[in-house]
Amino acid sequence: MLTTFREQDHARVCGIMFQTAAEGLVVVDAKGLIRLQNPRLAELFGYKDEELVGQPIEKLVPEAIASGHRAHRDRYLEKPQQRPMGSGLELRGRRKDGSEFPVEVSLNHFEVDGERFVMGLVTDVTLRKRAEHELAATLSDLEARVEQRTGELRQAEHNVREALERERELNELKSRFVSMASHEFRTPLSTIMSSVDLIGRYTDDARNEKVGKHVDRIRGKVRELTGILNDFLSLDKLEQGLVACHPAPFDVLDLCIGLIEEMRTLAKPGQAVHFDHSGEVREACTDRQMLSNVVSNLLSNAIKYSPEDRPIHLRTAITNGMLSIQVEDQGIGIPEKDQVHLFERFFRAGNTVSIQGTGLGLNIVRKYLDMMGGSIRFDSREGAGTTFFVEIPMTSESPH
Repeated sequence: MLTTFREQDHARVCGIMFQTAAEGLVVVDAKGLIRLQNPRLAELFGYKDEELVGQPIEKLVPEAIASGHRAHRDRYLEKPQQRPMGSGLELRGRRKDGSEFPVEVSLNHFEVDGERFVMGLVTDVTLRKRAEHELAATLSDLEARVEQRTGELRQAEHNVREALERERELNELKSRFVSMASHEFRTPLSTIMSSVDLIGRYTDDARNEKVGKHVDRIRGKVRELTGILNDFLSLDKLEQGLVACHPAPFDVLDLCIGLIEEMRTLAKPGQAVHFDHSGEVREACTDRQMLSNVVSNLLSNAIKYSPEDRPIHLRTAITNGMLSIQVEDQGIGIPEKDQVHLFERFFRAGNTVSIQGTGLGLNIVRKYLDMMGGSIRFDSREGAGTTFFVEIPMTSESPH
C-alpha cells in the first residue's frame, strides 16, 4: 500500500513540501540561473512569487561580492559536494530593496537528464546573530567589569599591604622607642627612690612630720611612674615573644602580703586592703612573677579608681587544683558601654579621663593569664564598684 502511494503521489508530495517549507528553497542550474523558488525564499528576499525564476543567483548576493560569488559558484560546480548548514562561513543575502541580512546556506547537487543543478536551503539568522552579538557584548562588558574589579582589588590589596607594612614599621619604631625610653627612665627613678628612702631614714618624723608626708608622696609617685614604665616594658616583651611561663611552687599568702605592703604607699587616706585566704592549702604552682604582676595590677587599679575611706578586698583560695583570686572595690565602676572593650590595649573607660593611667594594665593582665592557662572576668556597676575574678590552674608545666 505504501509502495503504491509513493509511486502515485511522490511528485505531488514533494511539490507540497517544497511550497510549504519553513525555510527558503532555491534550485539553480549550471549557468547560475534560478530555475525554482519556493514562496518562503521570495518572502525572505522581498520578491513576489516566481519573480526570481530565470534571474541569476547573484541577484540575491551583496553587490560587493557578486563577481567573486560567480567564480566561487563555478568552482563549486566543477567539484560539487554537499555543504551542510552552518559550515563556518559568514554569509549575507541582498533583498530586493538592497538591504542585507545574515543567512546560512546549505547546498546539495543533483542531475536531471544529464543536466546538473544545485539546490540551496536558505535560513534567515538575523535574530540569532543579534542574540549572539548581544551575548558577546554582554560577555565583553562582564569581562571588562571583572578586569576592572580585579584591578581595583589588586590595587586595594597593594594599598593594604603597604598600610600593613607602614604599621609594622611604625609599631617596631614605637616599640624601640618605648623600650629605650623606659630603660632610660628607670635609672633616674631608682636614684630618686633611693634618695627618698635615705631622706625618710634620717628624718625624725616626730619633729619633721611635714617632711615625712612629702617623702611618702614622692615615694608613691615614683612607684606610680615605675609601674607605668613596667607596663610598657612588659607589653613590649610580651609582643616580641620574650616572655615565657615558668611554673614553680610558692606560698600564695607570702606573695599577697608582700604585694599589699608595696601598695601601701599608693593608697589614699582611709583606704585599706583587706586580705582573706580560704582553706588550708597555701602552696600554688604557677609562674610567681606573672601572678605578682596580675595581682599588683588589679590592686593598683582598685586603689586608683576608688575614693578615700573605701575598703578593698583581696580574697584567694586553692581548691581542686585551681587558684581563685578576687579583687573587690567600691570605686567608680565601669560604664556598661565600655565593658566590652576593657581588655583592649590603651583603652580607658569614659569615666576615667581625669585619672592618670595608660590603658595597658588589664591588657597585660589578660596576656599573662593566657600564658598561665588562666582566665579573668569581672562584675561591675558604674558608681558602685568592680570585682575581678581570676582563675589559674595549678600545673608543673607552662601551657605555652
